[in-house]
Amino acid sequence: MLSALFAIALSALVAPLFARRIGDRAGWLLAIAPLGSFIWFASCIPAVAGGGVIVESAAWVPALDVALTMRLDGLSLLFALLITGIGTLIVLYAGAYLHDHHHLGRFYAYLLLFMMAMLGLVVADDLIAMFVFWELTSVASFLLIAFQHESAVSRRAALQALLITGGGGLALLAGLILLGVVGGGWSFSELDADAIGGHALFYPIMVLVLLGCFTKSAQLPFHLWLPNAMNAPTPVSAYLHSATMVKAGVYLMARLNPVMGGDVGWSTTLIVFGAATAFVGAVLAIRQTDLKRLLAYTTVTVLGQLTMLIGTNTVYGLQAFVLYLLAHSLYKGALFMAVGAIDHSTGTRELSRLGGLIRYMPLTGAAVALAALSNAGLPPFFGFIAKEFKYAGLIEMGLAGWVVTLVMILTNALMLTAAGLVFIRTFLGREGNFPRHPHEVSLPMWLGPVLLAVGGFVLGAWNDWPEEWLVNAAVQSVARGEIDVHLYLWGGITPAVIASLVTVALGALFYGYRHLVRRYIALSRVYWNVSGDLIWDRLLKRLFAFASSIAVSFQHGSLRLHMTMMSLITTAVVLVAIIVSEENLLSGGVYSPINLPAVVGCVLALAGAAAAAVMRGRLALVTALGASGLGLALIFLAVNAPDVAITQLMVETLTVVFLAFVFRTMPRIPAVGARHASVRVFHAIISGLFGLAVAGALVAAVDHELPGDIAQWFLANSYPGGHGSNVVNVVLVDFRAFDTLGEILVVALSALGAATLLGGGKAARLTDEGEPEFDSPLLRVGMRPFAIVLMLVSLILLWRGHNLPGGGFIGGLVAAVGFILLVLSFGNRLARELMWTSPPRLIGAGLGLALIAGLLGIVAGEPFLTGLWFAPAGVKLGTPLLFDVGVFLTVFGSVMHMLQRLAGRVS
Repeated sequence: MLSALFAIALSALVAPLFARRIGDRAGWLLAIAPLGSFIWFASCIPAVAGGGVIVESAAWVPALDVALTMRLDGLSLLFALLITGIGTLIVLYAGAYLHDHHHLGRFYAYLLLFMMAMLGLVVADDLIAMFVFWELTSVASFLLIAFQHESAVSRRAALQALLITGGGGLALLAGLILLGVVGGGWSFSELDADAIGGHALFYPIMVLVLLGCFTKSAQLPFHLWLPNAMNAPTPVSAYLHSATMVKAGVYLMARLNPVMGGDVGWSTTLIVFGAATAFVGAVLAIRQTDLKRLLAYTTVTVLGQLTMLIGTNTVYGLQAFVLYLLAHSLYKGALFMAVGAIDHSTGTRELSRLGGLIRYMPLTGAAVALAALSNAGLPPFFGFIAKEFKYAGLIEMGLAGWVVTLVMILTNALMLTAAGLVFIRTFLGREGNFPRHPHEVSLPMWLGPVLLAVGGFVLGAWNDWPEEWLVNAAVQSVARGEIDVHLYLWGGITPAVIASLVTVALGALFYGYRHLVRRYIALSRVYWNVSGDLIWDRLLKRLFAFASSIAVSFQHGSLRLHMTMMSLITTAVVLVAIIVSEENLLSGGVYSPINLPAVVGCVLALAGAAAAAVMRGRLALVTALGASGLGLALIFLAVNAPDVAITQLMVETLTVVFLAFVFRTMPRIPAVGARHASVRVFHAIISGLFGLAVAGALVAAVDHELPGDIAQWFLANSYPGGHGSNVVNVVLVDFRAFDTLGEILVVALSALGAATLLGGGKAARLTDEGEPEFDSPLLRVGMRPFAIVLMLVSLILLWRGHNLPGGGFIGGLVAAVGFILLVLSFGNRLARELMWTSPPRLIGAGLGLALIAGLLGIVAGEPFLTGLWFAPAGVKLGTPLLFDVGVFLTVFGSVMHMLQRLAGRVS
């Protein structure tokens, strides 16, 4: 399972490159990963069908007992097969559908990213890991819906989907945290149904979880985002919004049903909201004239019925849930891809302009016919079995079930009418008024619809195989107890069969009088004239207005006032906390001995800060702050922290140079600072109190005793556990490497963003040359060898950093300082010539090496970022060195990227 996730993720990474090199044929290569995953999951069918569960686990944070655990049972296996199987067909389909799109590679990447996230969601056993994949599906869906970002409609639909599903995700996170606390475990397999069902927090947990599920699976009243998402390209509609993403909420409800389904509130909520969603979706579907929106609303209907079937918790109801889940994925995926083929071939999806397409598109028409028959619930298709079991499951509930059955008869009759519109109105009858001459589409575009539609027929006609190998295991995973699964096409004259006959007759009647039905539905809007989109737009407008009114009070644009308020509030909070703590900060503590470097550093730091407070010129301010930073470096050196001291020195050097570069292009402005003496005195008082508060907080933090002695632990384990005697570097690249990975990612993102700002401006232009700042022949003669020495020193610091002061971060800063000397002396051209590649590529290479160093641990069966060591020729080497090289390249590339933008900026 982990291998499948990594394979699909890797395909997403290389997708843009493949598409750029070989065009739409890249789909055949990119489909290998999902196809291989599908074959692997298919090979697991015998083991899971026999009652087994396949578990894979990789330690993530062993100290906190956090592991990435994947669990494959009947339910997750069924979803995994749908995700990878349909996903393979969609990848091929997308290559043909978007063959001439200039961002096809980006689309492949987004699609495969979504596939990986959805697959991780259904196989994750850990609650938090599942939620991470859950949110990743929302992000990937946003990118796919907004793929045609030039269109305002697409951007609006993407934002709407993200806000609705993201808002539900926040509620779900709270519910999962409560569920883990109450349920006695943080994995689905460990949850205690008895502890959850009898707890006082059951209903808050239920509401929070169902909010997340309902928003994701488009349940009433959150259904409006799904039809609007049809503005996305058809491959997105066929995959995300029929077969996979919209069923994420349904999956989670089914997964939690064994532990939460025993409560009446759970069942009642699912049945009421599910039935209402199904009926509203069917009514709205008949009103549509665009084939994709028609199919979108029928998807809303099916999602409502699936939710309702989970709530029945009856023998037939849970079997119907699994059957309908599988049947709908097959026929709706086929119909969406076929509609995309129709649009691609004819140039339109409007029903009023379609007709008689069977003579031009026989293969697509055959696929639509089979899929529409399964959608209508006619024998011997799999959809027919699902509909029969659905009615039987509802009838099992007694009087309440009969009431819901009547609603579902009307709903399914409208669904049959919709199926007739998709096939009969589109492919039969007289020829339509097409914008362009229709033709049969290419193999990748008709292959998916044909295979899925034939699959719905085969599974229905020969239902013994799916019963034994797929349905039974999935039903047992959803049910609260053992259920005897038995599929059949004909079980005699039963109430369910009679309800099915009534549905077919009513559906045929509705189709025959479809114009009259649509007219009555349109007239009925007089009684319920409510537009979900209108409500949504007004809600957002009110929300933005409220946010603006709040922001005006705080975002007034005065940086000085912001700093004053922040300093006052921070000072008040800290000083009050120190006073009420009733602790004497000056007694009982152990402090560092006073020495000459520390005293000099303190004096220099204070003098620099004081000078910065009274000076007015920009360069004078930079100089004063640089002197203050140098004093801090001396303090770090005095307390035996050479690594931190070197870092501080390099950062201060780079800061001074960067600020000088920035200030040279800024217009002259009046001297900074307040004009009135009283205001200056007020600012001085605030500054003094703020400094006092910070100093008190630091003393309190140092004096406070922590449980255990982490410093002694690091000292004792640095060499045995990290094979290094420089504790600081061992902590950064081994013990806390995950933190460092996040930090260099922040450095890289900040540098990329800052470089764009630093090199921009209305009157700015960029040049590759740049003028030298110090045009002195003598300086040039001395700077070149000095810069070379600094570069060599940076490599030495990198190499020895694991045992002596140094490391990748310090080495990268020193190397950047060396290049800065060249830029100052020779201009920007020499620095560009000496660098073997561009800074952004260095940043990417650094992040890639750091990530590879972590993944090697997983490959070796260890937790992520675990150090692996070997000793060729007696020299001990390990993945922490590779990680440190990544840090070096990331830091060096980030600084050089900003420097080159600044040095090459000319006003």
